[in-house]
Amino acid sequence: MNEDLGENGKQPHFLGEALADIQVLQDTMVRFQSRYFGQLFVKMVGSDTIPFLLTLHNGTNLRLADTVRQFETEFFRIEAIEKEYDRGIVSLLRAFDYEGYATNTLADVVRLERTTTEKAIDLQAISAIQLLKPDMLKGHFIIEPKW
Repeated sequence: MNEDLGENGKQPHFLGEALADIQVLQDTMVRFQSRYFGQLFVKMVGSDTIPFLLTLHNGTNLRLADTVRQFETEFFRIEAIEKEYDRGIVSLLRAFDYEGYATNTLADVVRLERTTTEKAIDLQAISAIQLLKPDMLKGHFIIEPKW
């Protein structure tokens, strides 16, 4: 018997554990209430979301579509982990450039916006996760003068 296989006979997948950690951090930021400082974590970070990208086994980023609002995105927020099905539930984050236009080019993204659209993803199809700065959800950015 191969010791590398999990309980269900599949290769164990640690992305679920990583996403669960992110979810715990998000929940902590929202629920932590200081008697003296209120919701200090959310105030410090400026958001209740830790955004991320997911990389597929072929090296491309996972891209999902919101068919109602008519946009595609590579940016997500973890909402739940369904370990028994080896999948995660993510909400789609809509990305905008500094002019307010929708974009999926990471170098152009200055603001991410939460949506209510949720999708299930098969964790076995994912090979890597890349965290992004939570302040991308604040919408504040400064363009420094060149001279």
